[in-house]
Amino acid sequence: MKKIYFIFALCIATIVGCKNDASSKANEQGTSETTPDGYTETVTVGNTYETFSGMFLYLEDEKAAVFQAAGSDMYGVVVDDQMLALDEQCKQYKEKEHDMVPVVIRGIKKPNPIKDAWKEVIEIKEIVSVQKPSDNKDGTIIIKSNQ
Repeated sequence: MKKIYFIFALCIATIVGCKNDASSKANEQGTSETTPDGYTETVTVGNTYETFSGMFLYLEDEKAAVFQAAGSDMYGVVVDDQMLALDEQCKQYKEKEHDMVPVVIRGIKKPNPIKDAWKEVIEIKEIVSVQKPSDNKDGTIIIKSNQ
C-alpha cells in the first residue's frame, strides 16, 4: 500500500513540476494579447534590443541610410546585411527613389563614429515589419505594428 501512495505522490510531483516549467518558459519568451483593433501586442521579456518604429530610407547611390523615428528623432543606419534586407523589403512600396517606408525594427542605438553626420546610428538586428505607406497627403505618419 505504501508503494501505491509513493507512486501516486511521485506522479503528482512530476505533473506539477512540468506545469511550472511551461509557465516559466512562457514568461521567458514574453506575453502577447490582442487589442480591440485586432493587432497583437507582444512584450518580450529579456530582449536586449530596442524596438523602433518610423520611416526608413536608403539611397543606394550615396550608400547612406536614414531612419526617422515616430517621435521625429533622426538616426543614421549602419549599412550591413540586415539593412540591405530591409531595403529589399521596402522596394516594393517605393514609387520614387526618395520615398520613405514605414517600418518597425529592433536594434542597437549607438554613437555615430562618423563626424558631420547624424549624432547616433541604429544597427538593425531584427526586421519586425515593413508596411505600405499610407495615401495620407497631409504628412501624418501612422505606424501600426502587428508583431
